[in-house]
Amino acid sequence: MKSFFLMIGFFTRLPVPKVEFTEEGYSKAVKLMPLVGLVIGAILVLVMFVANLLAVPALVRGAIVLCAYIFLTGGLHFDGLADTCDGIFSGRTREQSLNIMKDSRIGVFGTLGIFIAGLFYFAMFAEVNITAVLVFPVVGRACCLISASLAPYARVEGMGKATGKAGGPVSVAAAIVSVFVASLLTFPLYLLFAEPEEQSIVLLAVVPLVCSLIAAVAAIIVTVCFTMTLKKRLGGVTGDTFGAVIEISSLVYLLVFILFFA
Repeated sequence: MKSFFLMIGFFTRLPVPKVEFTEEGYSKAVKLMPLVGLVIGAILVLVMFVANLLAVPALVRGAIVLCAYIFLTGGLHFDGLADTCDGIFSGRTREQSLNIMKDSRIGVFGTLGIFIAGLFYFAMFAEVNITAVLVFPVVGRACCLISASLAPYARVEGMGKATGKAGGPVSVAAAIVSVFVASLLTFPLYLLFAEPEEQSIVLLAVVPLVCSLIAAVAAIIVTVCFTMTLKKRLGGVTGDTFGAVIEISSLVYLLVFILFFA
């Protein structure tokens, strides 16, 4: 339970019992990242359900869910996305790019990265089925574990090094299993929120499950390609790129889900 509280306290702004941070403890607990994603997804489902219950317009609902997501995570992974964009699009050498990513100031590419990601989240939260909202945070954090397993840590030291140490076959297996289980949850969730007058509701519940699995596979493929690019460009991954992977894979999942489920 301490490991779970450590992950919740580190990756969200939810109030949980404080657990002392140690690199060894973090490395062991980091495999629970997809479970943290499930907690985030469950809260976002509740937010979206209340918005739908109150007949909130779609665009307003999209803004509310986006704000809730940022509030829950503290924008932690958006920061990583911004730093990664500043580094890899700078056109500098590996060492210079890593130094740019370490700089606390945000550049043009980082600003554009956050803006584009936020824009897509806003648009997709306004349109996506509620079942996908449960799964996308799980997929993003599972893809982070996969990325950590595919490339070495690019820096000598750093907060993300402990995540890099957690990479390996066990992490990949945990990531894939968590994505599959989370996708299975779309079946009962669809039955819970679907309109009762819909015909063949049980059969229809299979559709979001299949869409979720297809979208998750797409997100994993993009993660592998992106990680290989980072390995070539930076020599590996960093804490910032883990944040970028979480957001990019989450966006890919939502986008593909909408394309197939529309």
